[in-house]
Amino acid sequence: MPMVSKKCVRKREKAENVRKNESVDLCSVFSLDMARVESARRVMPSQELAGEIAETFKAFSHPTRVRILGALVGGELCVCEISEVVGLSVSATSHQLSLLKGRKLVKSRTEGKLVHYSLGDGFVLELLHECSSKLRGEGSV
Repeated sequence: MPMVSKKCVRKREKAENVRKNESVDLCSVFSLDMARVESARRVMPSQELAGEIAETFKAFSHPTRVRILGALVGGELCVCEISEVVGLSVSATSHQLSLLKGRKLVKSRTEGKLVHYSLGDGFVLELLHECSSKLRGEGSV
C-alpha cells in the first residue's frame, strides 16, 4: 500500500480542483509507486542539462532559423547566399546565424572576406529530418 503524505494530499486536492476547471486526464486516486518514481528520477536529465536542452530547442523556435538550418542541409553557404535564400537582409541573417552558432547548431569558417556556414554536426540534420517526417505523418514516436 503506497504511503501518502500531507504534501501528496495537497497535490491531490489541487489536481482535483484542476480537474473541475479543465479537461485534462488525471488519475482518479492519488497513488505512488516509489520504484517507478525513482526509476524516472534516474533517467530524467539534470536541471542543468534540461536547461541546455531547452535553450537548444529555443534556437529551433523561430521559423527563420529553421529555414536557415534547412538551407544548410544542402551544404555550406556564405552569409550573402543564406540571406538570398531566406529573403532577409545580410544583417538580419547574420543575427540569426549568431544565435545558431551560439548554440553550436552551425559552424563557420572564413575564406578571405567571406564567411561560410554549415551545420554544426549530424545531430541538427537528424533532428530536422525526424521532426519533418513526424509532422508529415511519416514517422512514429
